[in-house]
Amino acid sequence: MYVFHEFESFLAIQWQSSVGLEIPCRGFGIVWSLKKLINPRRVKQAMDYTNMSAYYDVIMTSGYYDYPGIVDSLLSHPPIQNVIEIGCGTGLILEEIAKREPSMRLRGIDLTQAMLDIAAHRLQSYPNIELSQQNVVDFDLKEQFDVAYSYGGVWYFVIDGEQEPFMVSHIADHDMNVKGLQHLAKHLKHQGQLLLGIQGPHFDYEKTISNGMTYAQEIVQTDIGFIKHYALKDGPRDVMALTVNYRTYSFQEAQEMLGVHGIEYVSKDVGGKFLRFQKS
Repeated sequence: MYVFHEFESFLAIQWQSSVGLEIPCRGFGIVWSLKKLINPRRVKQAMDYTNMSAYYDVIMTSGYYDYPGIVDSLLSHPPIQNVIEIGCGTGLILEEIAKREPSMRLRGIDLTQAMLDIAAHRLQSYPNIELSQQNVVDFDLKEQFDVAYSYGGVWYFVIDGEQEPFMVSHIADHDMNVKGLQHLAKHLKHQGQLLLGIQGPHFDYEKTISNGMTYAQEIVQTDIGFIKHYALKDGPRDVMALTVNYRTYSFQEAQEMLGVHGIEYVSKDVGGKFLRFQKS
């Protein structure tokens, strides 16, 4: 039977609630008003994706990610007995793996309880999947894994043409990134693989998604990385808005941060979905 654990978690990036300040977000071809969607008195040092959780699936499955392709790449690195997803969201990737490998032990962790609630419902028929609410900065599952992966969940890489990859983190604070990677390394077996997703460059755009709503995002560069403003509208009605502060690291910096824990870069995945690292 599906197992679910709850743990208290410290939020790891900036969260914004649903009352207060007006911030116009330009760059979509129209102006998106975040009025009544941000309250600076309730901004915390970290954030979850509660605001987005109810719409996450419809956004992600409207061409945002290629889930079958992601899982093709994940399963091309045998032997694999157990796997952990860092930032599993609503369980879309875990579900695709479980459909193909019903005996593989799968573990998913995420910071956002609302996301995990959706994942719990989606994955209830898969007895080989276990979920828990965890903060990657200090999690300890008392278990090591053959494969750990993150595809846009906490850490991933952006590759723009022939330019060198750079690592993107949902965690804006450098010290928290250091701690998170340390805890991640402890959960990898000797010769275990770390697969970090590859995405293309981020840019401003808007599109109509499968439910007829309009999804839009705006990118603002910062001195440590970039800020992404997400917005969802149903006609004239503001449905959802979220702002996330991302930190970026050069490829060399990322390799150094991982290398401290014996995790070395191996190669770009044949399918182009992941950069592969291995723990010595």
